[in-house]
Amino acid sequence: KAELELTDGVVLAAFDAATTGRLSLTYYNEFSGHDFLQRLHDWDAGCCWPHRNFGIQSPTLYQIVTCAFGTQRAEKGSFRMEADDRVLRQQMQRLIACRVDRALIGTDIVKALVSRASRPQAYDRYVWEDILFTACAVIRKYRKDIFKEEWNMALEPEKKDRSYQFGRLLAVMEKAERDTYDGNDSREPNAIRMLSVFCQRPMYAAGNLEKQLERAYFPRLHLGSRIKYKNLMSQIMETISEFPQEDWNKSLEDTYLMGYYLQRNALYTKKNDNETEENEQ
Repeated sequence: KAELELTDGVVLAAFDAATTGRLSLTYYNEFSGHDFLQRLHDWDAGCCWPHRNFGIQSPTLYQIVTCAFGTQRAEKGSFRMEADDRVLRQQMQRLIACRVDRALIGTDIVKALVSRASRPQAYDRYVWEDILFTACAVIRKYRKDIFKEEWNMALEPEKKDRSYQFGRLLAVMEKAERDTYDGNDSREPNAIRMLSVFCQRPMYAAGNLEKQLERAYFPRLHLGSRIKYKNLMSQIMETISEFPQEDWNKSLEDTYLMGYYLQRNALYTKKNDNETEENEQ
């Protein structure tokens, strides 16, 4: 805003080098400065989510494309997602139209992100965290544009959405098992390893996970932690039981990812706050 007068005109153009020495114009539009800035703002305000390190953020268009259509590659001891140049050009142009022309996000993009976010074992942990964050931001934007739904970026324990509540349950079961690990244990909890089954048959998978917790993990927790997790699981199951019984074991919708993400954030934030308080004392 400081550098662009609201009365200024803005031209947005995209070019593609079809062959060496030749450019083709693939996109062109003109805006007033005020309209252009408002469109950028509206996209970022709708397509955003709490990032684990940087607060509420809107993923870049490049990040959306690479997370949805890219391939994980190793580079200098770390991993990142890369997309083929042709795919990158095509999908970036689609998303530019979504951001500045207010076009709807393609369902294929949403489905690709949800599918990848539901397969954590297929990716490096930090890559998967980026995919999960990006998926939640895009789902929030998509559901607002298509279904006129408002999704809060703070945890809503009473949210009347079956998939959201099952996502919360998954996060609690994961955290309960992780709390029994020592600092050097890099195993993935059973909740993560069973995620694909959990998405398709949530009640069945939740029953199996609960038996594993009761048998192998709850006995290793302090009494206070055991009571806390059991109570939280009971509260979530009570909310789920309000839905028709024939729906309990149906495959989950994409909103389970938002419930999982926010519940997991709440559990870890609370733990960190408690640790800080203990250190101060």
